[in-house]
Amino acid sequence: MIGGGSLARRYARALLAIGREEGQTRRILEETERFDKQVGEIPLLREVMEAAHISRRDKKTALETVLSSDGFLPSTRNFLFLLVDKRRMNILSPIVSELRRLIEQSEGIERVEVSVPMPLSGTQRDLLESVLEGQTGKKVVLEEKVDPDVLGGMVVKVGSTVYDGSARTQIERIRQNLEKG
Repeated sequence: MIGGGSLARRYARALLAIGREEGQTRRILEETERFDKQVGEIPLLREVMEAAHISRRDKKTALETVLSSDGFLPSTRNFLFLLVDKRRMNILSPIVSELRRLIEQSEGIERVEVSVPMPLSGTQRDLLESVLEGQTGKKVVLEEKVDPDVLGGMVVKVGSTVYDGSARTQIERIRQNLEKG
């Protein structure tokens, strides 16, 4: 989707501004994440929300049915209805991701992706978080991914920087050095 990222960013910034104005940024994030999760888990709901052949009126009726039982804030409800009006429900997930990123950035939180061959122990997680918090100067939230291809060690991604301490990469470097002679 060309331009979807910048469009999602604009919607996320607008929703963040509303959340700040109301003092409800975290709740709005939680509610939009919850609705996005429902859309992802219920194929019929996704089809209704994103299909071009379904009228806005029918989409709004379906949206009202889903939202009525969940106690969403008026600002969250209005935002979701706006996405239906503008035919932008197909970019809800990128909007939610960007909103989370903006909120966490303003709160000094850094999401760090860690790929490991087997789950980290509690002690390993705590140590890694502590080291990364010292390096980044931010509160770190680890997103652990178990990836058997890592073999040993770990691959850590902080923002756009990747630290590859996997055994696989070290073996590859040794192989390349041996080939060079």
